[in-house]
Amino acid sequence: MRAERLTLTLIAISLPLSVLISLSIGPYRSVDFPVLVAVLMGLPVSRLSLDVLTYRAIRTLAAGVLGAGLAVSGSTLQFTLRNPLADPYLAGVASGSLLGVTLALLWGRASFWDLYAAAIAGGLLTLLAVITISGLAGGGAVTLLVVGVAFSYVLSGLTMFFMIMLGPKLPGALYWMFGSVAFVTLPLVERTLIILVPAAAALAALSRPLNSLLLGDEVARAIGVRVRLVRLSSFALASLITAALVSMAGPVGFIGLVAPWLAKRSFGVRFSTVLWASAAMGAEIAVLSDVIARLILFPSEAPLTAVTSVFGAPLLVYILIKSRGE
Repeated sequence: MRAERLTLTLIAISLPLSVLISLSIGPYRSVDFPVLVAVLMGLPVSRLSLDVLTYRAIRTLAAGVLGAGLAVSGSTLQFTLRNPLADPYLAGVASGSLLGVTLALLWGRASFWDLYAAAIAGGLLTLLAVITISGLAGGGAVTLLVVGVAFSYVLSGLTMFFMIMLGPKLPGALYWMFGSVAFVTLPLVERTLIILVPAAAALAALSRPLNSLLLGDEVARAIGVRVRLVRLSSFALASLITAALVSMAGPVGFIGLVAPWLAKRSFGVRFSTVLWASAAMGAEIAVLSDVIARLILFPSEAPLTAVTSVFGAPLLVYILIKSRGE
């Protein structure tokens, strides 16, 4: 209990601190923390400073939404599959959604809802294929990981072929393909939240049956859980969230793996607790990763996935070893 309270305190302090860091740091170094404090106190500042802070605020909000959504989706997949290695990226959902979005762009469909529908179709079909093939191969954490990664590579290769056909749109599409919140607008964040918030609330309502799945399908059925319906519903909701996030910012890896793992280590395996804790941790990870992405190649900018992969890949190896040992 003391460890949980300590973690809660750390989250309550570090998450707002990460937001302040994101608002204070960027290419315009003259717009720093003192300028931010002046704006918060209502003191006059230059128009440029206001524009820069507004841009950073939208970008920070987008990163927070992205990280929270990926964490919610990842924790849902981990509980549903009883697999600590499941996340939207490694399960192939993000790659399937990206392929769907790329095909929509190729066919001249560029509105958010067109891209979102394409992302849903690609993500759901990929997830169903990964689960089916891994089940035929014997199931298990390692099998799901291998099948998911294999699908990710195949779908990413197909996406590259189709992206080359985009012509003049290719440079922007490639940058989006690597994951970035640099060009996300406030209306795009709002549309993403329209999908994310109800889907997350629906998942929270499924907390009790999702907890029961950890006991095994037979035990869950014995206590009255409709296992197939719960699993399909959670798959669909997790894919809806992932599709919205891919449509907003492209595919970003490892946050959906790292944040739920940290939440379970800190708060146990109660889904309702892990859901909100991983969302908070995912938001913080994404915001800080975006700050690093802005600065690491200054004056250029690194893709967000490159930053999250550097920190997430070693943890993936650790979780893999740990899960085999358990």
